[in-house]
Amino acid sequence: MKTLKDYTLVLLADGKYFFSKEETLQALKLNENQFRLQAFRLYQAKGLKNLGHGFFMIIPPEYHHLGSLPPHWIVDPLMKYLNHNYYIGLLSAASLYGCTEQQPMTFQVITDKHMRPIDLERGGIEFHYREDCSLVSKEQLTVPSGYAKISTKEQTLVDLVRFHSVCGHLSNVALIIRDLGENCMPQALAQVVKSEKMKSALQRLGYILELVGFSDLAMVVESELNQRRVFVTLLRPDFHVKKGERVHRWKIILNDTLEINE
Repeated sequence: MKTLKDYTLVLLADGKYFFSKEETLQALKLNENQFRLQAFRLYQAKGLKNLGHGFFMIIPPEYHHLGSLPPHWIVDPLMKYLNHNYYIGLLSAASLYGCTEQQPMTFQVITDKHMRPIDLERGGIEFHYREDCSLVSKEQLTVPSGYAKISTKEQTLVDLVRFHSVCGHLSNVALIIRDLGENCMPQALAQVVKSEKMKSALQRLGYILELVGFSDLAMVVESELNQRRVFVTLLRPDFHVKKGERVHRWKIILNDTLEINE
C-alpha cells in the first residue's frame, strides 16, 4: 500500500470503517504533509470524514450521497478511541426503540466528558454530559460496524425527563413516554429510579406516567420517592410562570399544562 486511498480500500474490504491518523502514518510511512494532501483528495471525493481528535471515518461509495455513515455506526468506535464512557440516549434511543415519529434532527449521545458536537452532512451528533453515565442501565445494540451502547427503555424514560430541555418541550417528552412506556417493565424501572440522583426528574416522571395511564410504572417511581426527602418542585422549571395547582402525590406545582394529543 502506497497511498491513503489504497489503505482505506483495504480497511473497507476487511469491514472496517474507521482509522486513526497515528496508525496510518506508521502503516504508510507518510509525513504530515503527505497525509494531509491525500486526505484532502479523499474529502473532495466524499470518501473520508475527519471526526476530530485524529480519528477518521471512511465513507463507502453507497453512502457518498449521504456524506456519512449512519450516526449509530460512528459512536462506539469514536468513543472507544477517545476512551470515553457513553450511551445512545434521549430522542435517538426512543427512535431506535420504535418511536419513529420522534426522530431527532441530531443524534443524541450521553457521555462522561464534555464534547463539542460533530457536524455531518445530514444532521450531526450532539453530546450531553452526565458524570455517572457508566453506571446507568444500558444494553447492546448490534450495528454493521460492530456494537453500540444504548440506554434501556426504562433508563430512556428517566433521561427524557432529566434532559427534557434538549428533547423538545415537556409535552413532547410526555408523548414519547406514552409510546415507549408500553414496553417498559416495572422491575427494570425500579432499578433505574433507585440509582437516579435527581429527585425532581423522578417527580416529573411520576406525574407524567400517571397522566398518560401507566399506573404500575408510576407506583414504582412513587415507592422510590417515598424513601427520600422530597421537596416541592415546578413541573416546568424553565417556564416564566411559577404558580399553579399543586399535585400532592408528586409534590409538583403545575405551572404549565402538558398537551398530549389522543
